[in-house]
Amino acid sequence: MIETLFTKVKQQCIGRYIIDVPASLHNQLTNVITIDDFRIESKPLYPPAFKQRISLREKELHDSINKPDNDPENSPFIKETIQLPSGKGIIFDHNADGDDDFFRILEGHIYVDGIAFIITTQILDLSAPKYTERKKTYLKAGFTEEKTNEKPQRLAALQSLISRLSGRQDDAIPTEKGLCIPNGFIKDDAAVHKEKVSFSYENSDFNYGLDFSNTLKGSQDTLMNRGPEIEAVLAQTTLLRTIKKGAFNRGGINNQEWLIAGVKESNELNATLPFFDFVLYANEDVGSPTKPWLAMALSNRDKKTQYNEAQMVEIWERLVNSLRYRPGAF
Repeated sequence: MIETLFTKVKQQCIGRYIIDVPASLHNQLTNVITIDDFRIESKPLYPPAFKQRISLREKELHDSINKPDNDPENSPFIKETIQLPSGKGIIFDHNADGDDDFFRILEGHIYVDGIAFIITTQILDLSAPKYTERKKTYLKAGFTEEKTNEKPQRLAALQSLISRLSGRQDDAIPTEKGLCIPNGFIKDDAAVHKEKVSFSYENSDFNYGLDFSNTLKGSQDTLMNRGPEIEAVLAQTTLLRTIKKGAFNRGGINNQEWLIAGVKESNELNATLPFFDFVLYANEDVGSPTKPWLAMALSNRDKKTQYNEAQMVEIWERLVNSLRYRPGAF
């Protein structure tokens, strides 16, 4: 049964790691990506659909000034439209619903390599004459002149990010320094950026997720050091037990894992089901931009999985054993 699941596997680039998953699994999470102050979402689209998306979004934003919670005094709702070169997309500088127009959003729509990206960030801009007094208040509170108008710096950062962004097929593994995100790749520049990326896979038997971050610094707050708390919770029930736990290093990655199994009531299915909850944390104790933190979890949650305990452990071990740094990632 396990051999059937793993008959064909594919490489997945997760942040700056690679992992091998069954080819039947596909990432379901494409909008939990943050780079510094930017949030990114991605989706494969054909060019006509991308153009239609922009057209509909522009109309939606233009008409937003007529919403009850948006003051007409803050019109126009779209403050600036910036066309990207070579028909690559557009950036809207627009108001945020329900706020005065000193608080706005930069929203980029980018099309590259068959992938449509939306990148957003919030900005403060007190440069308009009507905000002169408010700006004085911010300056007295310790804001710098630059911080009272974030648009120039944030727009430049957005344009830099766009210039380093490319589309990526599901199983494509880049060779350059940079970060893999769902459907895309962000090439490194000279700066160190704050990177957070999540991937999620699901079938009828289990959920499998990975969270990547280079922002978490190594500490003693590790899974094994949290062990007494976990054991205390498990001691309060006869339904769950630890089947495996421990720390190990593989390929220069410090890993700590905890595997719990038992039974659980499923309200959805109105039944008692076998329950599996496996977690792994990589580089918790040494986390840094070049040894990034990663969390991995496998669970059947409310699913009536066809796999028994030994089989779930084997699935887990195949996934864990394939985790490695992507060559050339740093």
